[in-house]
Amino acid sequence: MTNDNVFIQWLTVGPFMTNVYVIGCRTSKEAAIIDAGGEGPKLVALAEDHGFKITQILQTHAHVDHIAALPFCKAHTQAPILLHPNEKMLYDGAVQQGMMFGYPVDPMPAVDAWLEDGQTVRVGDLEGTVMLLPGHSPGSVAFHFASISTVFSGDVLFAGSMGRVDLPGSNPDDMRLSLARMSAELPDNTRVLSGHGPETTIGLEKKRNPYIHGDW
Repeated sequence: MTNDNVFIQWLTVGPFMTNVYVIGCRTSKEAAIIDAGGEGPKLVALAEDHGFKITQILQTHAHVDHIAALPFCKAHTQAPILLHPNEKMLYDGAVQQGMMFGYPVDPMPAVDAWLEDGQTVRVGDLEGTVMLLPGHSPGSVAFHFASISTVFSGDVLFAGSMGRVDLPGSNPDDMRLSLARMSAELPDNTRVLSGHGPETTIGLEKKRNPYIHGDW
């Protein structure tokens, strides 16, 4: 599939400036939300205003700034929610997470399917691969769409940085392994769309990012 057949847009939402994404297949007009972190009506409209039907909600992890809009998005679209099972404790504690960070969060809808490392996810004619990348949280995943050289990295890899490893459930040693895996398995020209901050590429991060080589 060429990039011309793919729709990717995002919003930056909430107090943590979280990037929330819509990826769509222009041929089938199917789309997925990646991380329903906030501004649910705007996020759904981002797809629907361009003629796409949201057919699934793919979650990189379950920190509150990435899931706060799930109740609205699920109710409006009835699309299945997919999350790694190692995130269940964080997900079940969403309301408490919101209280800890000072903003209200509604109880979460049930997860519809649990993701596995290496699993294929399909958005119309688009195929993505789930990469389990713990460290920031126990079940953090990335979604790698090789045919369009793009990875949605969640809060694992940022432009010039990485996700925090001082939160409950974080693990610095796991993060080192996850960043090394991304560096080894993803081609240098892979576009990185992360949970916070600007886009980058794997090749650029190999050159400038001290964390990706474990130098911390």
